[in-house]
Amino acid sequence: MIELTLILALSGVLLIMSALFRLRRFGRYKVLRTTLENQFDVSNLDLSGRTEYSNCFSHQWYIDIMRTTKHGRIGEWFQRQMTDRTIATFLWFAVLLGSAAMILGMVLISSIRLLQAGLLVLLFTLIVMVGSGGVNISEELLIALLRIKQDEYRRDDYPYVRIGMRTIVTWSVFCLVVGIVFLISAPFNSLLLDLVGTGVVLFGDAVLWGPMFSLFNVWAPLGVVYISLVVPFIFIIIPVTIYMLYQRIRFGPA
Repeated sequence: MIELTLILALSGVLLIMSALFRLRRFGRYKVLRTTLENQFDVSNLDLSGRTEYSNCFSHQWYIDIMRTTKHGRIGEWFQRQMTDRTIATFLWFAVLLGSAAMILGMVLISSIRLLQAGLLVLLFTLIVMVGSGGVNISEELLIALLRIKQDEYRRDDYPYVRIGMRTIVTWSVFCLVVGIVFLISAPFNSLLLDLVGTGVVLFGDAVLWGPMFSLFNVWAPLGVVYISLVVPFIFIIIPVTIYMLYQRIRFGPA
């Protein structure tokens, strides 16, 4: 398992470097934030992201980005279906998501057996380094704000700047934490794999495919309905609810 040790160490270094690379402009972002704070009264602005501020460069920049972003045929079809037949589309989407989760789990287990865990670690590292759409758009917006003249700034730009900075910091901290975990766990790769594998098996057997197969033995459609509902609930509804509670606790009710 020497290869996995090297891959974990390399992935940890890459993730830490990626986080530091994202933070390289943070000093300039702070200057931008301070400039807006000195130029405008921003004390009563909502920084939670729940209020839309439109009288600013940032809002127009987002509008331009959305206009230039082309959706594929599947994306346009899905948007139409969600508008016209919301409940039916959601149920079908839940079925597809649940089935995809089951297939993904099988592929993941097969990949670990055939390709070993090192390739999966590298793939995960690459995905994290690329970053989410939110953090990349935040970076592009802040860079665009740095390029315009100071007299083009508006008071409503401030929430966009703060939210963008928070998004970048959150993602960078995530990269740092994962990178440090990879570095620390590199010498103990076998133990790490055993713990992860045991956790996945126990969780899946208790919550996902265990109950699903039990319901399959009773009536096959029950198993399909169960996995189709429990996967969105665990991986979408619960995280969104936690995030909304966090927003409410930090910024107060809307």
